[in-house]
Amino acid sequence: MTRYETVKSKNPNLTDRDILLGEEVVTEEQYLRALCAKDDIPFMEPDVSLVDTSLLAKVSIPYLVRQRAMPLRVVDGRLNLVMSDPLNAALIDELERTYGMTIKPAAAVTARIEEALSTLEQLRDTAGVEVKTALQYRNIQETPEDDDAGEGAVAIVDHLLSKAIAMGASDLHIEPLEHKVRARVRVDGVLRHLTDLPNDFAPRILSRIKVIAHMDIAERRLHQDGRFSVNAEGRDVDIRVSSYASIFGETLVLRLLDRRRGLIPLDTLGFEPRILAMLREVVLRSSSGLILITGPTGSGKTTTMYSFVDFTRDDSLKVISCENPVEYMLDGTTQCSVNEKSGPTFADSLRAIVRQDPDVIVVGEIRDGATAELATESALTGHKVFSTFHTEDGVATVVRLLEMKVEPFLVASTLSCIIAQRLMRRICENCRRPAEPSKGDLRFLGLNRDYLRGVPLLAGAGCSECGGTGYAGRMGIHEVILLDDDFRDAILQKASSKDLRRLAKKIPGFLTLEEDGLLKVAAGKTTLSELADNAPRDADLRDMSTIKEVAAIRRDR
Repeated sequence: MTRYETVKSKNPNLTDRDILLGEEVVTEEQYLRALCAKDDIPFMEPDVSLVDTSLLAKVSIPYLVRQRAMPLRVVDGRLNLVMSDPLNAALIDELERTYGMTIKPAAAVTARIEEALSTLEQLRDTAGVEVKTALQYRNIQETPEDDDAGEGAVAIVDHLLSKAIAMGASDLHIEPLEHKVRARVRVDGVLRHLTDLPNDFAPRILSRIKVIAHMDIAERRLHQDGRFSVNAEGRDVDIRVSSYASIFGETLVLRLLDRRRGLIPLDTLGFEPRILAMLREVVLRSSSGLILITGPTGSGKTTTMYSFVDFTRDDSLKVISCENPVEYMLDGTTQCSVNEKSGPTFADSLRAIVRQDPDVIVVGEIRDGATAELATESALTGHKVFSTFHTEDGVATVVRLLEMKVEPFLVASTLSCIIAQRLMRRICENCRRPAEPSKGDLRFLGLNRDYLRGVPLLAGAGCSECGGTGYAGRMGIHEVILLDDDFRDAILQKASSKDLRRLAKKIPGFLTLEEDGLLKVAAGKTTLSELADNAPRDADLRDMSTIKEVAAIRRDR
């Protein structure tokens, strides 16, 4: 007897929907899409811009929330109604009597209907009303003359920001499209739909944000940058704003920098235990050397660098930084924001830093040869230098430094450690369950099913706690090169990247990004799909038993 049949026999009054969703056999979206295909019912995303708000005069929003339904508009004498249960004949009959017309049902996921109704309620409550801001804005003096945003825009912007901050988003995107304004948030590195707004709200929302970000509200043809800070529920959040002039209006991206989340303990970054021990006992305890954290934009380089600096610093050390911009405040650290256009530049700041009697130097990013050479020279003169770099992996970092015309002897003698990294989403603890690898993921990673024989793969089914994504939070995968004599000699000889990678694999504890990711997959922390989406493929991948043995090696003290 199947699980469905067992539950049905014990509870004969339960519907198929109740059993399938209650037992988490399928997600609500999967159930609704199958139902819609079977009964020829439209499946759609609730869109606030499609709603005729005059229809809300006959029913209350709390009633619609309880019924998980939302009226859209009247077309050809029929009311289009989006519902989470399009087979609910009793509700359809009730609303047909209320509106005096036939209803054409469509299906949508409950959470999306609730989001849309929440937005409609917010719009209704703020329209035409002076609203006091819910967030505490810092260093902003507003006057009625300055605020060109119009009535209700203040509360709408507050609503979007508050929700983004509460969700732990790193970015808030406000995008005017042809028929609506779309708001999305980036959570755990992935964009999620937040809400849609009518397109006539765009000018007011954009003007409101540009006012508080000290941007030119009259300029709509050129791209601009601005920033402001807010305090939300006791949390200080710095917000960097970028505007981009598109054909439907200015698109805004707000980068949310929560100072409280800036410093992450070293042991929670995702390093394998043996690698973490090597970093603590060898790399971070040394008094000099260049430590580079590398990877693409959004791979968590700055967070790792801050964690390293926080682990290293104490009252006996002078720690000084040059960053663009300073993202998080470090107590007891002298920090400086650089500006590559107006100055001071990274190179200017580095020249000045070495005259400030530092012990530890933090360079936000190495972007050019001048900065790279100054950073290596600073490490050569006895300073510990931390910086970030944009390369694909650890070996590519060495190649890139040499291409920047940094002398091989400087690279070989000062570079003590390279950490290449990526971020992957963690499987939601609340809805994790056994899973099978897809053919596409196996093919992309160059694996077969025999390679993963005996490895218990897991995945998230999607639940309310993870927003239906199956993931909650992120973690790092790392490729750590702790340079040994053979590797340094190869740098002096300007060896090829192929030879450098071969030598790297002989270094105790070295794992490629894909190999470290496979350990995380085998430990049930993330999925094979996340690994395929985020890690560069290793053409010379070692087998799982070898990878586990390498990870278990501890460097001799």
